[in-house]
Amino acid sequence: MGPHLLAGPRILAQLHICAPGRGATPSARSWCSCGRDLTAFGHRKAAALIADHAAHRTLCPLLTQGKEAA
Repeated sequence: MGPHLLAGPRILAQLHICAPGRGATPSARSWCSCGRDLTAFGHRKAAALIADHAAHRTLCPLLTQGKEAA
């Protein structure tokens, strides 16, 4: 594998939301390359995890690295 395959954008954090429809239980998974890997089931818990994921994106050193210089 050459170095050119490792260069370029890569996923550092991801939020996956599953809202299957009426009468089904929604879920959310928040993942970050810093080691964060959280899952929530149910309306309230999934909504709380979505908000927490957004907050994590502003605080995680891996995600904020380099933004100070910009």
